[in-house]
Amino acid sequence: MKRNNTPRHKRLNREGRLRAAKSWLRTYNGKNIVRGYSKHFAIDLLGAVRELEMIGISIEDNYKKELRADLQNKIKRKEMIKQKKALDEQNITPFYSEYMEELEDDEDIELPF
Repeated sequence: MKRNNTPRHKRLNREGRLRAAKSWLRTYNGKNIVRGYSKHFAIDLLGAVRELEMIGISIEDNYKKELRADLQNKIKRKEMIKQKKALDEQNITPFYSEYMEELEDDEDIELPF
């Protein structure tokens, strides 16, 4: 039987996380509860906000707006990188083509050996 190396708290579904969160909250003593919940249970920040609000923790609207804006910016950045990579792949020539042209022009090359 193969043993699963992923910690149990990272394998929980929402129902399990919500049950486990109550005891986790008692022991958590960090500054940012949303980030701590997100890291502990391996979910994204907006999911952590939703689940913490389900438990009864209130999160400021400004913080939620910041998270949404950051997520949108991250998506835009990834899309721009993807588009740039696609453009670069279209414009690329094989790396040896320049050298092959030089070799064709200089047929009288003496080899050192």
